[in-house]
Amino acid sequence: MFPDRKTYRMLSDFKRKSMKGMPADFFLPPPTKAGLWRETAALVVGCYAFIIVLAIIVALTQDIIVRV
Repeated sequence: MFPDRKTYRMLSDFKRKSMKGMPADFFLPPPTKAGLWRETAALVVGCYAFIIVLAIIVALTQDIIVRV
């Protein structure tokens, strides 16, 4: 996802307050189609996991019983 270690170190710097200080390479899509598919799959899996976690939290806090 990150082009090199220098960019990664810059992004992990907590002193940065603005997106203007970020390198332009961070905002570019991956250069290959395989990289684009990898990022797309990671985003889809992450969104799906987030929705599942929210559903579990709601079910537990609202006393919803799920029977299989």
